[in-house]
Amino acid sequence: MTSPRLVLPALIVLLFLVVACRHSSTHTHRGHRTHKPTTYQTDRSATEARLTAKRGPLAVTVHSEPMLRIRIGRGLSATTLSSPTAITVGPGVKDTGKARPYTFQPPLRIKHDGQGFVLTEPDGKSVRWRLNTLEVRSKAGNITIDKNPYPGRIELVAQTNKANQLTGTFDTVNHVGMESYLPGVLSKELYPNWDLKAYRAQAIAARSYAIWEMNLPIRKNSHFDLEASQASQAYIGAKASDKARTAVADTAGQVLVFEGRVLPAFYSSCSGGVGQDAIAAWPKKVDDLAPLQGRAHGGWGQASTKFRWGPITRDRATLSKRIAAWGKVNQHAIAAMGQLAAVQTAKINKVRRPTKLRVTDTAGQSFDMNCEDLRMATNFPAGSLPKVDMSNMVFSSHAVYTVAGDTVTITGQGFGHGVGLCQFGAQHMASTGNRHDKILGFYYPGARIQKAY
Repeated sequence: MTSPRLVLPALIVLLFLVVACRHSSTHTHRGHRTHKPTTYQTDRSATEARLTAKRGPLAVTVHSEPMLRIRIGRGLSATTLSSPTAITVGPGVKDTGKARPYTFQPPLRIKHDGQGFVLTEPDGKSVRWRLNTLEVRSKAGNITIDKNPYPGRIELVAQTNKANQLTGTFDTVNHVGMESYLPGVLSKELYPNWDLKAYRAQAIAARSYAIWEMNLPIRKNSHFDLEASQASQAYIGAKASDKARTAVADTAGQVLVFEGRVLPAFYSSCSGGVGQDAIAAWPKKVDDLAPLQGRAHGGWGQASTKFRWGPITRDRATLSKRIAAWGKVNQHAIAAMGQLAAVQTAKINKVRRPTKLRVTDTAGQSFDMNCEDLRMATNFPAGSLPKVDMSNMVFSSHAVYTVAGDTVTITGQGFGHGVGLCQFGAQHMASTGNRHDKILGFYYPGARIQKAY
């Protein structure tokens, strides 16, 4: 029989060897653990990316104030930057470490000559930087670009063509914290005399929307998160009103949440009393979320001059060409359309707002179009065709088209896509005493307000 005194040390040695083998099999020679993503992890990551895009990012991932990249200028050949103090220019994000920052006297003229950025001071002295990105800061805080001040810092990003060749143009991008960004949104989106309660509702909706858009997968390889226009949210920089700043401060860090995710809180000027489904407006953009489904909005918002609009008239031949031109650019079958014969409603949502329309030409060809696509097509800036302005614009997809002779007469209701909050409706509700939470509950039923940071 083996002595227990000999067995115990042997077992300890064996245990040590087993642990050592396991340790060596999971570490590199430098002692760092190597993690190889499994198929499960990859699939899970792809699933989460899809859910973020279609439903919004998980609210628990938003635990501090986001920094945003707002594209405020696109395809510029030159711009002028000003500040009360000297301006510091250095390499941008992708060129970090390639040069040291320099200080310049304002106003500083910056252009791109196809080889690099050329910076010119007031005394005429110039310097060229062969970098693709530049970062501009000022100790004064705001930086003024062509007479419009912006908080935070500015990045200039040189543009290239498909062959990766410099085009001689660049984008200007405002890097700014969420709470400094939002006052410039509210001041552009709402009228100065509107109720503070409507401003608060808009602040929460705009904050939620911005968080959703900045987290879209397409933004990972982009140099900006949002546009400073209606392509994202209108934004005027630091020229914000006191009312806008107050509304943002009152709701700091608050977002709309649905099923644990920050809601893509779309909004438009006026729904015309009938809301649109987000999935109908943008079938590939979002899932069919309950707070973003169309509902009857009643008379809220009727102060808008676009609550009911028209009739407007369009030349039939010109409108036909405009719609076909949109189809060609967007690779839609309607590019083959001839002379317009009729526009009919093909599908409606539960509150009877059109979601799909059928366009027919005189040759008998029919083309089904998404509601928002037809609105975009009717207002499309096509080549040499006459410009569409506010006097003859098709303001929403909730419209009726009447074709007679050489003319198309259009009447409709609402201004914009009609999804989510109606800004004129929010103001109407606020003016009758409704708080911002009541307003948001009406336009985004099922979503709740949550403080994210």
